[in-house]
Amino acid sequence: MRLSGIFFEPLSSKKLIGEIKIADKRGTIFSEGNLICNDIGIETYQNKTDIYLQNGILFTLDYPLTNEQEKLISGKITRGISWLEKFSIFKAFLLGLFLISSLLIFRYSLNIIVPAIVYVFPPLLEKEIGQNTYEALKLAVFEDSELKEIRIKNLQEKASGIAISNGFESPQIFFHKSDLLGANALAFPGGPVVVTDELVLLLQQDDLILSVIAHEFAHIQERHSLQHIVEMIGIGAMTSVMLGANDTLLEEASVVALNIWSSKKSRNFEKQADILGLQYLETANFDSSVFSLAIEKLTDELCHSKGFSNWQECSDNSENRWFSSHPSHRERLKYLSK
Repeated sequence: MRLSGIFFEPLSSKKLIGEIKIADKRGTIFSEGNLICNDIGIETYQNKTDIYLQNGILFTLDYPLTNEQEKLISGKITRGISWLEKFSIFKAFLLGLFLISSLLIFRYSLNIIVPAIVYVFPPLLEKEIGQNTYEALKLAVFEDSELKEIRIKNLQEKASGIAISNGFESPQIFFHKSDLLGANALAFPGGPVVVTDELVLLLQQDDLILSVIAHEFAHIQERHSLQHIVEMIGIGAMTSVMLGANDTLLEEASVVALNIWSSKKSRNFEKQADILGLQYLETANFDSSVFSLAIEKLTDELCHSKGFSNWQECSDNSENRWFSSHPSHRERLKYLSK
């Protein structure tokens, strides 16, 4: 087909009158009987009037392309995009269904993808991530420990004994004071483990403190932190690609969904670490009740800090919280007792 219009040379604003001959999605331009360019691929077209050639020339038609003419210069993908740009209720429903289906498929495929990625992930790199994270938090959150050196050394040696009894190398264990974290213990990817002075002072007995450390060992051995990182990066990237990065209500909803998913996975990891940590203690000939006792003491402290008058009231108020990163205290004591 041969169509009339005006065209602009590359990087030029000078308007020239001419004709374009289109065949096999390629264009040839004539002007005043002269050949301007011959058999140049059509890069794209817009508004049914503006045709962009691969050599940089823009040709604007005098009259919009008809549907039949449009088919001659566009591929299936281009026509599909043009079809989607025209709004209809049916298309909105179809796209919404596709979006939800894609997210669900991706969500459940993570159950296969993430373990595979974690399995091949280099342990040395995981340890480097953990060490760098610890060093960063050390400056912002942790203070020097006020415990006696002999107390720290004794706990470190006993913790190392638990690791050896269970056939793995003990990660580094650091003790720090932390007003922000309070009575707590943290396991970083691949190690180290951080135990706060506040936890030691609260639990007092070595066996109770070591039961918490065994729980953190389980997180490291199961690579829970690395799994969590991979999952959140994957879900975050997919959500950003499919929902965009604009500050919209849709994005806010996706962030909430991510937080719920993150909390649920965290609760599952905590339960696994509870049970595996208990197995570590039993293998190392510790009384199996020490972990439950440690949880009860930590629960009492948490409830007291939140202003609850008794443990039962606190436990009832901690049930079924979507954003809780740990199973409820009642649930933990129930499955540990089994």
